[in-house]
Parts: sequence; structure tokens; C-alpha cells
Amino acid sequence: MVQSFSLFSQEGKMVTDTLLIKKDSVITDTVLMKLRRPASSAIDSKITYKAAELIKRDIINKRFILVKNAEINYGDLEIKADSIVINMKTNLLFAIGRRDTTGKITGKPAFKQGSNQFESDELTYNFKTRKALIKNIITKQDAGLLHSAFTKLLEDGTSNISRSTYSTCDADTPHFYINLPRARVYPGKKIISGPGNLVMEGIPLPLAIPFGFFPIQTKKAASGLIIPRYGEERIRGFALTDGGYYFAISDYFDLTLKGSLWANGSWLGTIQTDYKRLYKYSGNFSFSYANNISGHQGLQDYVKTNNYRLGWTFTQDAKASPGSRFSASVNMSSSGYDQSNSYNVNDHVTTTRQSSVSYSKSWDGTPFNLSISANHSQNVSDKSVSLDLPQASFNMGRIYPFKSKNSSGRSKWYQEIQLSYSASLDNKITTKDTLLFTSAVWKNMRNGFKQDIPISLQIRPFKNFSISPSLTYSGVLYTQKIIKVWEPNYFNPALNKTQPTVVNDTLRGFFYGQAVNPTISASFNPQLFGLYDFTEKSPDSRLQSIRHVIKPAISFSFTPQVGGLASRKMYRQVQVDTLGKLSPFYSVYDGNIFGTPSLQNKSGNISLSLVNIVEAKVFARNDTTGKAKKLKLIDNFSITTAYNIFADSIRWAPVAMQLRTTLMNNINISASSSFSLYGTNKKTGAAIGTFLFAQDHKLMRLTNFSTSVDLSLSDLFKKNKDKNKTNSNISQNIGYLGTQGNAGMAGQNAQKQQTPGEAGPKDAYGYPVFNMPWTLSFSYHLSYTPTFFKTTIEQAVSFQGSVTITKKMSATFQSGYDFNANKITMTNIGITRDLHCWDMSLNWVPNGNLQSWSFLIKVKAQVLGDLKYERRKDFHDSY
Repeated sequence: MVQSFSLFSQEGKMVTDTLLIKKDSVITDTVLMKLRRPASSAIDSKITYKAAELIKRDIINKRFILVKNAEINYGDLEIKADSIVINMKTNLLFAIGRRDTTGKITGKPAFKQGSNQFESDELTYNFKTRKALIKNIITKQDAGLLHSAFTKLLEDGTSNISRSTYSTCDADTPHFYINLPRARVYPGKKIISGPGNLVMEGIPLPLAIPFGFFPIQTKKAASGLIIPRYGEERIRGFALTDGGYYFAISDYFDLTLKGSLWANGSWLGTIQTDYKRLYKYSGNFSFSYANNISGHQGLQDYVKTNNYRLGWTFTQDAKASPGSRFSASVNMSSSGYDQSNSYNVNDHVTTTRQSSVSYSKSWDGTPFNLSISANHSQNVSDKSVSLDLPQASFNMGRIYPFKSKNSSGRSKWYQEIQLSYSASLDNKITTKDTLLFTSAVWKNMRNGFKQDIPISLQIRPFKNFSISPSLTYSGVLYTQKIIKVWEPNYFNPALNKTQPTVVNDTLRGFFYGQAVNPTISASFNPQLFGLYDFTEKSPDSRLQSIRHVIKPAISFSFTPQVGGLASRKMYRQVQVDTLGKLSPFYSVYDGNIFGTPSLQNKSGNISLSLVNIVEAKVFARNDTTGKAKKLKLIDNFSITTAYNIFADSIRWAPVAMQLRTTLMNNINISASSSFSLYGTNKKTGAAIGTFLFAQDHKLMRLTNFSTSVDLSLSDLFKKNKDKNKTNSNISQNIGYLGTQGNAGMAGQNAQKQQTPGEAGPKDAYGYPVFNMPWTLSFSYHLSYTPTFFKTTIEQAVSFQGSVTITKKMSATFQSGYDFNANKITMTNIGITRDLHCWDMSLNWVPNGNLQSWSFLIKVKAQVLGDLKYERRKDFHDSY
């Protein structure tokens, strides 16, 4: 067959020739050679080759010799080396590098065929059988490096190796490796070996394996066993934990089944799946069920409990379905699961669990939108659970039914009439987690439906003032209502006798209540500005000005009493004594989710609020921009209260005050308080209708105060350090500019000189700068509640941070102090060390429910994830 090849002459010019490669391996020019019948051992594909220094064609011995940057291409095969010899008689190729005067080999043979590629010291390749014999090869297999003294490459792409080592350490001299006398490599799939042993820092260890199986990670996941961990606990005994099987079902989701088993009979099972579809969705689902046993069977200390935990996340890509969105975030567990099975500190500290599954839909070009959700709230300390299954709402945004789309100019008053619609459906369940999956949960279920159709008009006589009359139709639908009945001969089982009383009779069915409520409201929201300019008296002052923004607001609302048949059906009276006295009106829908659609009496409220914001303009130190920065001195200081016009007594609502500010852009301070204007009963402590000023000559009575302070010391010190560094650099530059002659040059040269072997920045005196990055943040909370009988003060402080001791070693810590309990809160200290190809970690929880410690040193690469040393004291042994 005709073969073209290219080469470089000794002068460096490109030379192209055309050769005839016959199956008897005789090569010559096409001008001098005629085709003969091919032999059965002939090369069956085109060979191209080139070299930078020498190409010698030995026709007598049927050899080609390529020297300096030699390259051979044969089908999908590519071989590069310093020198290559092709023997056409034997169909063999021999490639070798060149050793320089320092002993370093350059131009090592590089082999590439499909995904199989490597470098070696020597290479012999048979074109006919497609086999190769390789000396001193290093191949990368996933995260590991395979060093082999001798390798035989087979025609199917696999290879037999001898005197080889496998390591995930990429150092020139590996810190560890597994010695494999014989093994077989399946590229991109696995490595199977015979007996081997572990070698650390060149020292063979008596840790041998009868055989080895090393899976090679590919882009496509593969199913397989999950090797369990071995452990021992004082209470639960010997254990095999986190063992199971992994199912690689498809490219979009997988399935993991794991289990743990202890010698005392405790067990834990987990099913987990992860799913992801690009530009569509992603998330995971997990469910764990535990059978926890403590104590000894047959004795009083024997306790057996069943616990569960459910987790689910679903995130939809924003571009997957415009106009609709589905999301899920579920974190649900029984109260005893975390205490017995979780090793996460936050799970033991946090007592609340929140979950939400929601779907929302909006129709483009219309005012309609729909949302459906299922919500879960749980307190693991008291085992209470609250569920909304489901909660749905359908809304129509505000529309102007009398306004034309093409209208222009000033609109008529009736064109400003607004119409909207809202409908809500809710089904609430409040129970304990032990009763959640029993029939008793339905006894505490409350459900209802509500719809509102408000028609309103907003009138603005002048700026910041508006009047809004409205008419709202409200309707509710419930499955139960309460009828109170006077029973003169009611038997009280607690007292074991008959006595007259009022009995609540709960009726089941579908009950619809409706009402039309007229309302008029008005609001006035002006803004006042005060400015003090410091530059008038001191033009060079860093503090330029202070601005005070005051936002007072007053609003009024009034709803008249609406009587009629509908109101009489919803509000009733009942006899309360033997004299026939009637009770105040009560609603048959008391206790339901949405209440009663109308009020029994007229309603009127006046709301007052005052918001203060204080800002300043300040120049930074050594400012060169000429622009002052805006700085908020008080983010928000508000005072609010309200007045109920038609209340029988205690018409003024508590006065609430809130303050929020940030100091030095780092210290966040917030405070809130509540004051009552009324006095108290000297015997019971209950609020009375007499003003406190009339009772004790005091304006207000504090009922609650709370404050919190959050700050990051690391950020605070970092800013001061940066300022000092900037000032120091400015001073040094001024010093250099003011220095004349050789003394100035000597000072500059001294700054540039470094001791050999030293690295890193230096200070003004030539000493290395000590730099240990760290973070430290504090949080303080105080709650003060004075009551007539007892004053309650709750305060706690927590802190957390980290220290980077070296580039490869760091420590983290988390702790706090509870002033009420007079003890340190749960503390967690962790130390990690990067050992190049190994990771070392130490974790210690010295107090609290999770009191434990663990030490782990393991290989970084996941393929050797079971090569580790672990010691721990489980928190179960601390009980």
C-alpha cells in the first residue's frame, strides 16, 4: 500500500516523500518499486513518521531509525520518543529516551491509543499483534498512580504488570503505596491484583491483603457494595455501621441502601436517593428508621424505642417552567432520633424543625395566581408537632373594572374603584410526634375555607394623606361549629355529682357563614428632615453633617356594626345560671381557623407610629477621594401604639419600641421593649383599666425588654490592622522620599534584601511578618420580663471561630455560656491537618449530650477511602 511520510532534514527543512510499504516489509521509492502480492504477516494500515535530527532507512536490514523528537502514527496509535527503531521484518517498534549528563532521561517514550496513554523508559510494540512490552511505566488511574517495572500490553487494551506499586500520592517519592507483585489493569474500569502489602515512607508494614480490587472512577457511576465500618461502644457493644449497597440506576438519579447493626440488638436503616437533571431540577430524599435499645433485657433499665427521620429537598431550575415553581425542604424527625443517632452538634442544640413543600403558579398576562403548600413545624423538646396539610390560596390581583385600557387624561373618580379576590384553604393538625401516625391525629384536626371580595376606592386629597372606603364580602366554610347549651342536670364525673352548667355541643358537617363588612380608613404619612452642617463652623472637619429623618404616621379605621339574619346565626347567647341570666354573645365559629367573617360590634382603631433614622457624612482618615461616605448612626428607632375607640376598658395598646444600629460596620445591636400605660391589681398582678400615672404617678410600666449584640472580632481587628498598615506604608514612603544620597539608597536596598531560604513578607525592620489567619464572632442575648410575682431574666452568650495555625493545619471551636443554668453550653473543638495525600482530624465535644471525641487519619482519595485509622469515644458511652 502507498504510505506518505514527512521528516525534517539536517538543515531543518521539511521533506515529504511517498513510500510503498509491502506486506513483506520491503520499503523503497515508488519509482523503483513494483507491487507484489502481500504476505499474511503484513502491516495493514498507513504509517506516518517524522524526526527532527535523523531519519535513516536501512533497506538491507529493513529498518527505519528515527532520532530526536521522533514520532510515529499508525491508525489510532501515536508514539513519541527521543529515538525510535522500526524493524519491518519482525513488525516491531523499539522506543527509548536519552539520558543527559545529570542522569535525567529526556524524550521518554509516550504511548497514546484511545483513552490509554502513558510514559515509560523503554517501549517495544508489535504492529501485527498490537501487544507491547514496557519498562518502568507510570500511568494515572483515576486518582491513583500505578508504577510498574514491567508491563505487558495486550491486544484488548488490558495489561499484565509485575513489580508494581499503587498510590494516590502524587509526590516524586510517594509517602505511601501498596506493593503489588502482580496485577492486571482494565483501563477505565478496575485493577485486580494478587497478594500485596502497605508501605509507608519506604518502610514495609505488616498489613497485607490476600488480593486487591481497585475500582477506577469514570464519568458513569457504577453499582457496588458499601463496606461497613467496624466499631465498639460500651453500651451498645460491637457494631458494623454504614454498610450497604449503592445502585447507579441512571444518569439522573441513584439509590443508596445503608444499615447499621449493634451487638445489643439496636439497628438503623437508611434509604437515600440523589437526583439531578440539568436545567430542570435537583435534590435528594432520605428516610431513616432506628430501633434503639438500652439497658439489659429482663431488667428495669431495659428501654426500647423506635425513631425516624425524613429529609427531602427539591430545587427547580428557574428556567425549567416559567410561571410555575415547585420546591421542597423537609426536615422531620421523632424527638428521640437525634439524641440517639445523630453525631451533628447542631441537631442536639437546635430544638425546632421546619419543613415546607410548595407549588406556585401564575398566569402571564392575567392577575391570577395559585399557591399550594404543606408545612411542618416541630419542637423536639416538648414533642409538639404542627402541620398544614394542605394550605392553598387563589388570588386575583387588583384590577380597575371601570377604567379603560386606552383611556387618557385625568380619570373619573369611579374609574379608581379597585376590585380583588382572595380564597384560602387550610387544614391544621396539632399533636405530639408519638401520635403523628395514629388515628388519634384526626381528632385534633381543624380545617376551613375563606374567601374575600373587597371593593375599595382610594382618595388622595393632598400629599401623604389618603382616605379609603371599602366594602368587603367575606365567607367561611367549616366542618364543625359549637352550640352552647344550658344543662340543668349535667353529671360531672370529676365531682361525681349532678350540677347545672353550660355544655359545648360540637356539631359536625358543612357550615357556611357570610357577611358584608363596610370599612373606612384614613392615613397620614409625612416625612420630616433635619440637617446640621458642621462645615459652617469647621470647614476641615471630618464629620461633614448629620441628618435626622422622622417618619410619623397616623391611621384610622372604622367598621360599623352590621346586623341582620346572617349575624344572628353566627352570634348567640346562652343561659348561664338558674335565674335565666344570659351570657355575652359568642360565635358559633369560635376556635376555627379563620374565625368569624363579621364582628358582633362596631370596631374603630387609631394607630400611631414614629420612625427615626439618623445618618452622617464622614470623611475617612487620610482620604484622597474628596467624597464623604454616608454612615448610618441609627438604622431604625421606632415607637408604635394603638387606641381602640369602642373597647370597654384598656383601650390603649402597649407602647412598643424597637432600636437597630450598627457600630463600626461590624457590631450589630438590636433592642425591643414593651410598655403598658395601665396599672395592675395589687393582689393578682393583672392589668386594670386605671392609668399607671393615676395609680403610681408613673407614665409607663415596662412589661418586656430584650436585646442582642452580634460582632466579629476578627473583622474588627482586620480593619484596624489594614488602617495601621496603610498609615505605616505612607510614613515609609514619605521617609524614602525625604532621604538623600547613599543613606537613602542603602535604606531602600535593606528593605529588598532577604536572608537565603526565607520567604514571605517582612516588616520595616526586616523581620518576617507573623500571620495566623483567625476568625472569632460573639453573640449575646438578654431577655428581661418583670411580672408582679417574679422577674425573669434570660441571658446567654455564644462564640465560634477558627484559627489557621499553618497552611495545612487549622482549628475550629464553638461554645457559649448559659447564665440561667450557670454552665457552659455544648462545646465543639475540631483540629484538621492536611498531610498531603492523607487527612487527619480530631474532634472533641467535652460537655453536653454529645460528649464524645474522635480521631481519624485517612487517605484523601475516595478510591482508597477504606484505608484509614479511626478511634473514638461514642456519646452513647457518656450516659
